[in-house]
Amino acid sequence: MKGVYCTRDLTAGLDGSPDSVVAMLGDLLPESPVYCLNQVHSDGIVLARDIASGDIPEADGIISLDPGDVLCVRTADCVPVLLWGDNSSVFAAVHAGWRGLEKGIVIKAVHCMQTLGASGIHVSIGPCIGPCCYEVGPDVAAALGTEHLLHENDSLYLDLAGVTLSQALSAGVERSRIHSVDICTSCHQDEFFSYRRDGAAAGRNISLIGGESWSLPGLQVG
Repeated sequence: MKGVYCTRDLTAGLDGSPDSVVAMLGDLLPESPVYCLNQVHSDGIVLARDIASGDIPEADGIISLDPGDVLCVRTADCVPVLLWGDNSSVFAAVHAGWRGLEKGIVIKAVHCMQTLGASGIHVSIGPCIGPCCYEVGPDVAAALGTEHLLHENDSLYLDLAGVTLSQALSAGVERSRIHSVDICTSCHQDEFFSYRRDGAAAGRNISLIGGESWSLPGLQVG
């Protein structure tokens, strides 16, 4: 299974809403059904086959069993996670912010894929805000524990990608099948949007898997 973490030039000028992203991808990938989510920082995961044409469900993860489908998540510092199995057509896309990670969304996605027949699951962790830039308060620290916290000058910084990796391992994914793109969205202004850096004016990065999504510009997956 192939996917892509698209760079910001693809969505420059869009308002970042799921409707706008779906419309753009429909023009770029006319042969593929495109599925996007109204992301709400939950652990909700939906199946593409259960979504009526044109609907955009509230959820933060989506799974498909049809390799022709294109699954999309939108981020602007949270972690985009793309998942696929070696020996099945089951694949997924997950939006993992700290609230979703607190609820174990990555573990849940792996287990859902397994119940659908996936084996030899790969987890790809995409560009997200790094611990260099993600200062957090005590509420976030308490929610996710101390393992991935850094202390510097009386401030706390969280490694979101590290939390994501730990959840993939906890779900039973082999370390050799976990692939990390070590790029901080806040640091790399020319390539990625960042809510922490740009505030409410930030656009959205999109991450895609399935169909012909790999043909779009960005960092290739799979």
